Amino acid sequence: MHTTFRIVLCICLMAVAVTMAAFTLAGFQKTGGGPDGTLMLGAWQGSVAVFDRGDPSAPLDVTDIELASLRATDRALIEHGYPVASREALQALLEDLGS
Repeated sequence: MHTTFRIVLCICLMAVAVTMAAFTLAGFQKTGGGPDGTLMLGAWQGSVAVFDRGDPSAPLDVTDIELASLRATDRALIEHGYPVASREALQALLEDLGS
């Protein structure tokens, strides 16, 4: 009886562990921090904007950084669409472009 209870308990604990791992991994995928990135910087009405790479037709956010204020190389990258790997990288890039 004790052995059966222990086996059932171990199976339940393993099932909970696998379920929690799956939920954790699913949460990481939704944040857009993958190696290929799900965000993209692009141009929108003369300003730098943040787009979802899956839907580049409408920006998620439009910044107050004007394309005309950027160096030619930065402007060309933004106009062609610049993929961003994570939200942290996005924040750092926007700070660099805005200064």
